[in-house]
Amino acid sequence: MKNIKKFIAAIGLLTIVVSCDNLQDLNENPSFPVDVSAQALMPPIEQQMAVGLQFDNRYLGRYVQYFSNATTGNDWDRYGYTANNDAGGEIWKMAYFSIGLNLTRMQEKAVAEERHDITGISKVIRAWSWQVATDYHSELIDFDQAFTQRMSFDYVGQEQVYAEVLRLINEGVVDLARTDGKVSSTYTAVGDKMYNGDRAKWTKFAWGVVARNLNNQINKASYNPTAVIEACDKSLASNADNALISYNGSVSADSNFNGPGRNNISTFRQTDFMVRVMNGSVFTGAVDPRMSRILAPSIGTSETAPASAANPDPTKYTFIGNPLNTTASSTAGPSRIPNLWGTFLAGSITTPGRYIFRDKAPFPIMTYAEIQFIKAEAAFIKGDKVMALAAYKKGIEASIDFVNANTISSTTYPITTAISTSEKSVFLANANVVPAEADLTMSHIILQKYISLFGFGNLEAWTDMRKYRYDNVNIYKTMAFPTSLFVDNNGKLPYRVRPRFNSEYVWNFTALQAIGADKVDYHTVEMWFSKP
Repeated sequence: MKNIKKFIAAIGLLTIVVSCDNLQDLNENPSFPVDVSAQALMPPIEQQMAVGLQFDNRYLGRYVQYFSNATTGNDWDRYGYTANNDAGGEIWKMAYFSIGLNLTRMQEKAVAEERHDITGISKVIRAWSWQVATDYHSELIDFDQAFTQRMSFDYVGQEQVYAEVLRLINEGVVDLARTDGKVSSTYTAVGDKMYNGDRAKWTKFAWGVVARNLNNQINKASYNPTAVIEACDKSLASNADNALISYNGSVSADSNFNGPGRNNISTFRQTDFMVRVMNGSVFTGAVDPRMSRILAPSIGTSETAPASAANPDPTKYTFIGNPLNTTASSTAGPSRIPNLWGTFLAGSITTPGRYIFRDKAPFPIMTYAEIQFIKAEAAFIKGDKVMALAAYKKGIEASIDFVNANTISSTTYPITTAISTSEKSVFLANANVVPAEADLTMSHIILQKYISLFGFGNLEAWTDMRKYRYDNVNIYKTMAFPTSLFVDNNGKLPYRVRPRFNSEYVWNFTALQAIGADKVDYHTVEMWFSKP
């Protein structure tokens, strides 16, 4: 016993000696420096912008009825959530951990190094992350308390977050316009994998965040469609300005999250509503040429003998029952329901995949098509149907071109070819798709935007859905909701996702109680942006 006591005492003395010495030296590793340039911090931060959305898109895809789980009764398919679990918490993690202090450090380094362009990029990314996080969760951690050494954190309302986003964007745009100090596109390009150091494109992206922010407030008396249109006109000007996160795709670690190599979405199947907005059911006989490129055609009796891989016949695109899966995938016959890669098998690095569901496919953070649809919506509300129709048509054209840019021609299953000029022209000439100005409706605009965002812009699609309060009569025509909603919904549809379980419900529960997030139906509480 005496020897044990001496040993414990020695350990305690050693601890004191070590702690009194330079403890930080123990954590230094010359192979992994802790003090790096702003340039070196950019690639992982940009990658995490995609990761946050990709992880949580698996759940949002069910809320917006892009896809559904291949097994019946899934909680998310019933518009619920997984209790006591981090499922659905990746965007929170992205904002506060994955990007979090890394972005703070990048901005601090940029300021110290007089890299004003990187300072501007830092503020724009922070604004984007707050916009994404609040549109997903609503209340966020008090900005003065975030990233400080506290044991608990208070929350601020969504109205304050929206204002903070605009403040950061304004500062970021000013910084991006500076040419003094050590501003260098060549230097920044080494770390900037999204825009290659192009300050003009980052400025356009910033205005895209403004367009989203302002246009989300259509239910507010203060909504200003002219300001939204002005933001759109300063934003992305073509598909060349699309904000894309790219992947090498040769190994799982550097492959698109939605690609078969990661095998993250093998259990998902396209829904009936997603098929119907493209097969002519909703747009009155107008079969969308994008359907055979982004949706998976039915599979025949074998993988090499598909029933409809090259045939856009709408009857050949089967789907999961809406959205509480009453129809599961069959293992034989022409009605087998393939997953989003075009197979019913688990994915691997050798599976080709389709559209953006490929290992090498880029992941869009923002697209020109989306901006044009935002402009069309604002112009329509303003009463300028000439402008609205022009922007609406540009949005469809941009979406078709984006699909073509991500269509890999193949003569084996799944058969894919680019959309031809004639196919595009015929579709755009169809009055049920592009009507006369007087016949244009908000449903046209929102549903074509919905199609263009398929598989990546799930949060923006859900934001629209909540803005219009799940209106399946005037906007989302023929969309049906589960007759048996998640038990904790109390008969209501979801408007927010609960904060991340481990960081908030485990460690910050008292603050959650203050905003009502301890209630089991908190996810059904309407957002500030969607209220009048």
